[in-house]
Amino acid sequence: MQCLESTGIKVDLQTILKKLQSKIDGNINSPTANQINVFRENILQCSLQAVKRRRFNPQAKLDVVFVDAEKNGEGAIDEGGPTREYLRLLMRAIHQSNVFQGHEKDWSLALDTQALENRLYASVGKMIAMCFVHGGVGPHFFSERLFQQICGMPTSSASVDEVGDHTLREQIIKIQEATTVQEANCAIAEAADSLSIIGALRYISHLTERNSLVQSAAEFFVNGRLRAALDQFSEGLQTLGLLGEMQKYPALFYDMFENQTICYWRDWLIDVEEGETDGDTLEMIMEFATGASTVPPLGFPHRPEIEILHQDRKIFPEANTCLIILRLPIHTEYEMLKKCMKKTYMKEGIMQSPYFGVA
Repeated sequence: MQCLESTGIKVDLQTILKKLQSKIDGNINSPTANQINVFRENILQCSLQAVKRRRFNPQAKLDVVFVDAEKNGEGAIDEGGPTREYLRLLMRAIHQSNVFQGHEKDWSLALDTQALENRLYASVGKMIAMCFVHGGVGPHFFSERLFQQICGMPTSSASVDEVGDHTLREQIIKIQEATTVQEANCAIAEAADSLSIIGALRYISHLTERNSLVQSAAEFFVNGRLRAALDQFSEGLQTLGLLGEMQKYPALFYDMFENQTICYWRDWLIDVEEGETDGDTLEMIMEFATGASTVPPLGFPHRPEIEILHQDRKIFPEANTCLIILRLPIHTEYEMLKKCMKKTYMKEGIMQSPYFGVA
């Protein structure tokens, strides 16, 4: 587990979550205001109805009751199992809600004025915090930018590729690819309505001004127009003290919110399987990660795990074959991870971690 040291005291994610969880009143007789009546076909709406109750208390134990198609309770007494299932289904429903947009596991906030007016972003942030602290799962779908914004970290300049509106993105690309001032101004005129709405409409007298206009449009679409939604979402994440800990220890929460490294890892396994990695084989990976070329007849003594290496200097994979833990480095580009995972770099990775139990 990733640990950070502050004034000589080791801090890890489990310790932080246990501290946050200690705020929850575990009394089995939870207040009726915290009863969540869940219809599986509409998890999100049922949850919103519950968390918006005036007396709903995130610090009190949840009382989850699943309701079947005939509107009858399914009968399970909530001693933990129904709550865990509910939190898992709730996170999936949040992922699919209209407050997010994006591709695969790289989602950002979507702008929905009705959601903003109804404070849906705050409610979703509250529910994510509840999922974390009440023993559920992390989102695992935030984009790098969204995670950094929430944690108060510096973000890179917005790119045209991040503009979610297809029409606007194509208009901006046309301006960006213009080779003359006249061509650029024609493209600006075609996009005038869209650029006017976002406050970026201006004609240029020199090509050097083209890039500034394009960057302004991208920055507003990706960052500026979402400021109110982001503030509201962050307000919800303050529930149970989660946001404060995220901002204090962003590295510890990184892989609970993002899955980019895991996606790259799976892509690399596919490349290995299809023979695209210059001689690497799945057997070699198995040996590196577990010390065995195949799964033993009795299985492994521990459940295999993947951990993320957050230190900047860690660019090669590491393995603990006693505990069956594979530690993957973070790379922002797939090709860099692929390069570091090639056979020659795998050997360097092994050399970095030559002793069992040390990584």
